[in-house]
Amino acid sequence: MNLRDRARSSRRASRPAWPGWATRLVPVMKSLSLIAAAGLVVSVGLAMFIHRSPYFWVSAIEIHLAPGQQWLTDPRIGYRLQPPIHVWQANLRELAAAIRREHPQLETVVVHRELPNRLMASVTLRAPVGQLRGRRFYLVAPDGMVLAPGSPTAWEGLPVLLLGSRTAAYQPGQSCALPELRQAVAVLREVQRSNALGRHRVSTVRMTPPAMESAAAEVVTLVLDNGLELRAAPGDLGPRLARLGELMQTKGQDMAQAQYVDLRFDDLVVGLKDEAS
Repeated sequence: MNLRDRARSSRRASRPAWPGWATRLVPVMKSLSLIAAAGLVVSVGLAMFIHRSPYFWVSAIEIHLAPGQQWLTDPRIGYRLQPPIHVWQANLRELAAAIRREHPQLETVVVHRELPNRLMASVTLRAPVGQLRGRRFYLVAPDGMVLAPGSPTAWEGLPVLLLGSRTAAYQPGQSCALPELRQAVAVLREVQRSNALGRHRVSTVRMTPPAMESAAAEVVTLVLDNGLELRAAPGDLGPRLARLGELMQTKGQDMAQAQYVDLRFDDLVVGLKDEAS
């Protein structure tokens, strides 16, 4: 083999192999393009199906109360959505705010999605401090907000607050606007926290105007379920309530003859039934 033939043979042997790979890659790239196009079509079709299918549209939100709490009023379990909304287009914060406006007895509301097609609201209740006696009985929070529509009968286990007019009607979600409520609630909550009453509970709360010659504040009178009256004013009642608790435990028979206990003085004043004015 002469030098020219040897050079030609060497050039043919050293040619790169990429043209063969390119030939084989062309159908692979075409297949991948077809798969991508098909995936795009499927994705668009699936998105249109999810958006248009009534299966993913929600007309009500289910309300679930926190464990350990119970409804005091009819909560209308569920919140109706008019018109229905798509589960993925729902503004969860706005829905939570709307539920709170409709149910003022709720303290916290958290709305979340439960796929594929449900909206759920986890809620906690505001604890009423008592029930206002107006035209009806109205559950009221410590800050004065009315929590539910009025009931013709009293709720069991909650103090009746004899404040304001007996003919007043209050609207849920609005403040009752009673200035004396703050004093009554302050005394009531301190008495309840003290555990001085033992097995007894407060059944009624009323305000008694001071004597004409006195500049003192109104007296908050708490009537217990056994008829005993506790007369107090807002302030540090802790030590006096501790002494009241001791009296209730150690002088049970004597306290059964008591008409009232005045907690406005360091030395408790106990008025017997036949001496009460």
